[in-house]
Amino acid sequence: MVALIDAVVVGAGPSGSYASYLLSKKGFSVVLLEEHEDVGKPVECTGLVSERVFRMVKSGSKVNAVSGAHIHFPNGESIHVAKSEKTVVMDRDEFDKDAAGMAVGAGVDLRVGARVTGVTATHRGARVTVREGGDLRTLDCRVVVGADGVNSVVRKELFGEVPGRVISTYQVDASYRMEDQDSVDVFLGSGFSSGFFAWATPAGHLSRIGLGVYHRNATAYFNRLISMFPGARVLGINGGGIPIRYLKRTYRDSALLVGDAAGIVKPLSGGGIYTGLVSASAAAETLEKALESDDLSARSLSRYQRAWKRRLGMELSFDYLVQRFFTMLSDRALDAIYREVSKPEVVNLINSVGDIDYPSRVVLRVLMKNPSMVFNFLRGK
Repeated sequence: MVALIDAVVVGAGPSGSYASYLLSKKGFSVVLLEEHEDVGKPVECTGLVSERVFRMVKSGSKVNAVSGAHIHFPNGESIHVAKSEKTVVMDRDEFDKDAAGMAVGAGVDLRVGARVTGVTATHRGARVTVREGGDLRTLDCRVVVGADGVNSVVRKELFGEVPGRVISTYQVDASYRMEDQDSVDVFLGSGFSSGFFAWATPAGHLSRIGLGVYHRNATAYFNRLISMFPGARVLGINGGGIPIRYLKRTYRDSALLVGDAAGIVKPLSGGGIYTGLVSASAAAETLEKALESDDLSARSLSRYQRAWKRRLGMELSFDYLVQRFFTMLSDRALDAIYREVSKPEVVNLINSVGDIDYPSRVVLRVLMKNPSMVFNFLRGK
């Protein structure tokens, strides 16, 4: 008789691999399914993360580190912000492989080229239908974890909900060496994006240049952006959707959603690696107790949502409100923001409290120090 699998995790991105690793370390049997033949492909990420990420996943994927950002406004002016702690620029492909390698080293059964076609779940367990090598198989397990991104099959089959807001991105790897290797460039305004922003990240002799938009065609803005980097030659193109609003419910009988599949992503930057790892950690903690007590009911697994919300809920909710407000701002309003934030005392405040993973801290501090700023923004709208 074949032993029942404790957990099937769908998607070998960082959140899926990390959840698998933690569960296997706790002694549970885990099958990790990746639809692509190669973990880490296709790359859909700028690869800009905090050192916190590398304290969770041991990886040699760092290619650069930056401490600042040049923020460009529609009026052609810019400000430079910086902090003492470096932000890591990484090779996302290699990082994903390292995370999956950690999982395999802990005893996880990783299966690549395994595309999930169907999922069912009740309080008694879950069944995952998967196509591997042309064959259709079913895997019976006690719980299924959906870590399969913005287009999650697990979410579609079991949750019937989609993220409330999705940003479309378009990014290239370009053969262009940015003069300032210690800072990213951020471009605001209608010339570069609609409802989000554009960016350029230095990675040695390569640069990652891209943008995000809401309800627009991302490629339509790209020509102006790339013209800011004369001589840049495109070596590769990637992109995709980024969910920036988490689901109302990220659990049900015998199933959880983590990372992008649940919309647990930073709304202001679109970054999902750190938040995905945090949600994976909360999932593993919840599932350890649920599997040991043999209670995989929705009531039992609701502890997962409470756990990740304790760590991220207020941050993501506040950032989402700020992002929605930002979406409505005209170029004139953005230039009004420049006049406020370019003041030396505001720049110094940003530098002292800025945090890539918790941007609400700097937004709140700036507004508390400058309460008239909101009025000035609205007047410029």
